[in-house]
Amino acid sequence: AVGALQAGASFCTPYLESLAEVRSLVLEKLTLLQGLIQIPKTQGAFYFLIKVQGAFDSMDLAHRLIREHKVAVIPGTAFGFEKECYLRVSYGALEKETVAEGIGRLVRGLKYLL
Repeated sequence: AVGALQAGASFCTPYLESLAEVRSLVLEKLTLLQGLIQIPKTQGAFYFLIKVQGAFDSMDLAHRLIREHKVAVIPGTAFGFEKECYLRVSYGALEKETVAEGIGRLVRGLKYLL
């Protein structure tokens, strides 16, 4: 934390443009699931916490996405969402090509499973 404070904004600034591009890519692909998921508006996060429509168990859905579609998400139960199905989709530490591959797997997997 001390190192981050000492480096200041000059350390982060070069990464903002590429992070914005990755975020736009993820959001664009998630909109292909319109009607199957809800995407709450966020600003500044490195993830989307999507709400899956229907009566699904988020842990079961996360397991199936890993096993059957080779993509990992974090079930909403890890964040206290017990009654509805939420999945956390992170993208902040990944290269654009890796994100494109992962979000493609996620979209295909959710289309198939939902």
